[in-house]
Amino acid sequence: MRRYLYLVRHAQSAEKHIGQNDSERELTPTGVKEALLIGSYLLRQKISLDSIMSSTAERARATAGLIGDALKTDLEKIILQEELYEASPRTLLQFVTTLEDSQQHVLCVAHNPSVSYLAEYISKAEIGDMVPAGMAIIQFDLQGWNEVSQGNGELVQYVYPEMLYNQ
Repeated sequence: MRRYLYLVRHAQSAEKHIGQNDSERELTPTGVKEALLIGSYLLRQKISLDSIMSSTAERARATAGLIGDALKTDLEKIILQEELYEASPRTLLQFVTTLEDSQQHVLCVAHNPSVSYLAEYISKAEIGDMVPAGMAIIQFDLQGWNEVSQGNGELVQYVYPEMLYNQ
């Protein structure tokens, strides 16, 4: 069965203020625009997501919500996952391998450098550091998510806001 994982780095966020918890950092106005651009791109591609998984950090939650808004996604499809905040690439991979097999299109909003490392690890593509709101679309031909491992995904496309500004 063909499955798609949309790995997204959260959009541009404000710098951390003195005394502020890192997880409370919000999106900048540019970040809001970036997240909406990614969501609009997915809408134009007629992508229907089964779920949107997001780190609990405010900047990731906002990114996921804005992408969901652009796609007109039901709010119950946006699921916050504590383990995606400050997750290692190994933790992110474990998270992907435990996704429900009934889901074919899953978007995951997480943080760098782990999201970039995971995209390269499972696709064997050279992406480098994903920019804020960058999205790696990875396709798998697998029976279940538990089969996702090194190099068995194919990078379909790496999409980032700068390439979408004039579309």
